[in-house]
Amino acid sequence: RKVPALGFILGDEGSGAVLGKRLVADLLKNQLRDELKEKFLTQYNITAAEIIENVYRKPFPNRYLASLSRFCAENMDNPLIAKLVYDHFDYFVKRILPQYPALPVGFIGSIAYYYQDVLKQVLADNGFQVGKILQGPMEGLKEYHKKDTVPTMENHNTYSVLTNHWVMTALW
Repeated sequence: RKVPALGFILGDEGSGAVLGKRLVADLLKNQLRDELKEKFLTQYNITAAEIIENVYRKPFPNRYLASLSRFCAENMDNPLIAKLVYDHFDYFVKRILPQYPALPVGFIGSIAYYYQDVLKQVLADNGFQVGKILQGPMEGLKEYHKKDTVPTMENHNTYSVLTNHWVMTALW
């Protein structure tokens, strides 16, 4: 059973866009300390009004919000940021993963890769086994193709089906 991602407004749990959205919302709603808010605004040389402008009036707000999630990675030593990131992945794990068979869970993407220590902890805390965590799909494709023979006319169709399935799974 496949669970649709539904984009960053209705879903996309575990993504950089949702993490960035949560970070910005918490900062602007004074849920994080003033010094952390000031550090964020200074580091990105931005005001609250400019954030609102970028999110609501400019194209690709999901990409913009995802770019801000880097602040979390740079400030994981702050207990409030560490909790925000942990809670972000915990919500994803509890909401999405129980709908799949109990197999080791693998991830592909920069958010999973750069936050893998927290992600692994959340998975362990929720009783899930961790599979591979890759920064991008190319690593897995290279590994997959090293194991296979070069495609020939005899095995071309099977090879393509397997490759296409892996890519679709990787990008999902």
